[in-house]
Amino acid sequence: MKIKGIDLRKNYKWIGIIITSLMLVFFLKVFIWDAKDIIVKANGISKGKDIVQAQEKGFKDELFITILNKSIPALEVNYKKEHKNYKSIKKFFVEKILNFDYQDPKTLFQAQISMLKEADDDLGEDLHGFYEEENSKENSTKDITQQVMKQEDLVIPTQNENSQSKEETKTANSIVEEPKENVKIISSPIQKPAKLTLDKNNPSIFIYHTHPTESYMPESVGNFHSLNRKYTVRAVADELTKSLKNKGYKVLHDETLHDYPSYQKSYVRSLETLTNHLNQYPSVKVVFDVHRDAAPNTDTARENSYIIINGQKVAKFAIVVGMQNENVEKLLVLANYIKAKSDEKYPGLAKKIIPKPYKFNQYNSDYYVLLEMGNTANTIDEAERTAKYLGEILNEVLEDIKN
Repeated sequence: MKIKGIDLRKNYKWIGIIITSLMLVFFLKVFIWDAKDIIVKANGISKGKDIVQAQEKGFKDELFITILNKSIPALEVNYKKEHKNYKSIKKFFVEKILNFDYQDPKTLFQAQISMLKEADDDLGEDLHGFYEEENSKENSTKDITQQVMKQEDLVIPTQNENSQSKEETKTANSIVEEPKENVKIISSPIQKPAKLTLDKNNPSIFIYHTHPTESYMPESVGNFHSLNRKYTVRAVADELTKSLKNKGYKVLHDETLHDYPSYQKSYVRSLETLTNHLNQYPSVKVVFDVHRDAAPNTDTARENSYIIINGQKVAKFAIVVGMQNENVEKLLVLANYIKAKSDEKYPGLAKKIIPKPYKFNQYNSDYYVLLEMGNTANTIDEAERTAKYLGEILNEVLEDIKN
């Protein structure tokens, strides 16, 4: 049996030609053939009328759009694409080796700047399955958003639960309601949330997590997403649950992993969990979705992530309000009241309220609070301390509004 050797030194030119040819074939596949499979959707806020789908175009039109998008990736970041259900072997290996989807330039940025993935996924989730019902208050919600963005602490007065009529003063840019029952906290009058009746014998508070794998230092694996629960928001919620139970409340803490193994559509899955619990326990009136924020990429991120209470570092917290909810006014009143109580007891612990143009499942209860407990610059110990102090704050809030 004879084996003929190949002298690479004599054939190195052919190797270069072969590699170049393969790269050319790959180039043609990505930039030309894929044009036939692409459907572009505008990343609209609501379902139906705000979604623009590409019309049937000729191959030249599709080719031009594809080349333009892939030549300037930033153009394509604001779009979502639907592909065929199958995934080719070539695409699979490219994703595994390079850690991004060549058909979605957005993933290239996220592979380089990990925080972009978390921010994009967290905000984008609301586009999936959140808008079954029509938003009959679209215009009024826009007015509210404009009013809120002009006010530093997002204090919006609303109708008190005991009043039967609403006195409104119309201005050029907004509608300001006359407060009916105020409580003086620090130096500003803060509108009380509506009175609430809590069942003493059955669960009245529900705590869960849309992103339960969100973790804190020292557990930074997976871009601060870990299955090791002792470093995650689940452990933080344990402390909040314990604190509220010690105050006499009956609390349910659900730990379903809505963001594992897939992070996409976490809010859709958490909505199912929330709905099931609300149906099973009609006594539940107050809902907390406990998250962990992402630290800004600044030199002062660490020192700005905590305050000192009783000689210990305590992570700051923030409340996020989805401005697309029909009950946004009531959500804002509760958020402002919690922040004011926090400012009174522990100044600096609560950050400014964060308005977002989404829903985040908050339409399910007027007493729904989306909490950002610390961020990726905090340790798990600091976040757990926050939960203990927040338990005290929430107890005072509930005591003020209980029937």
